Amino acid sequence: MRPISVAMVEPQYHVNVGHVARLMKNFGLQQLYLIGPNFDRDEAIRYAMHGSDVLAQSKTVSLDELAQKFDCIVGTTAIRATSRLNVLRDSVSAEQLAAIMSKGRGKRFCIVLGREASGMNNKELAACDLVCTIDTKTRYRTMNIAHALAIMLYEMSRRDPALSLGRSGKKPDLASKQDIELLRDYIERLADAGNFDSHKKPLLDAAVKKMVAKSVPTAKDTMLLISLLRKGLLAIERNGRVPSSRKAKMTQASDARHAPWRKLSQFRE
Repeated sequence: MRPISVAMVEPQYHVNVGHVARLMKNFGLQQLYLIGPNFDRDEAIRYAMHGSDVLAQSKTVSLDELAQKFDCIVGTTAIRATSRLNVLRDSVSAEQLAAIMSKGRGKRFCIVLGREASGMNNKELAACDLVCTIDTKTRYRTMNIAHALAIMLYEMSRRDPALSLGRSGKKPDLASKQDIELLRDYIERLADAGNFDSHKKPLLDAAVKKMVAKSVPTAKDTMLLISLLRKGLLAIERNGRVPSSRKAKMTQASDARHAPWRKLSQFRE
């Protein structure tokens, strides 16, 4: 699989779909995913030009399926966060995204383009690991999705030409998707043990997810953090600050979520 793929949310206009496929061909990308498509495929192929093979092999999926398939889902939006509390729309620029992808060489990224008319909603952005916004320096920030993709792919290619062509070279020992899920699980458990405000937990998880995606941690970094959180939880439990019912519930949830590979993670600790 190429390290970067592209997905379109409910595409309606064949011109945009064709131009996206053509752009992907320009930058050496092959895999296009379509979420709830509703466009004329024959007309789109006309605009795809030499990228018609990209469109021909495109796959229809759901956003949840993409989240399971890729290490990092990159949402896109023209509406930037105006408050520090709006974690969902806390975004990075195209240049910053290129730097993150270069650092995370070997990870599987998927750029998700929103609807032509309304973009991506908050629920969809919450499912993403990162959000990218292109600052046009004007009041009118909404760009055509194909134009926005062109800017992002150009920045990635300019910073690291090998990235878009799939020549990843030696892969660093980066934290796996499972490692990151385990880290998020321990943070959630610590929040429970510390009586963290329940209404803030979704924001906490979203903030952690974006922070981890931006930093591209190694497996060692992640396991050191998990080890610290685990020891902190054990200390709290020894002091009797976690009710036994909550402790049992937390343990059962973690067992169900991480049973297939807990031995490997504990060995890394």
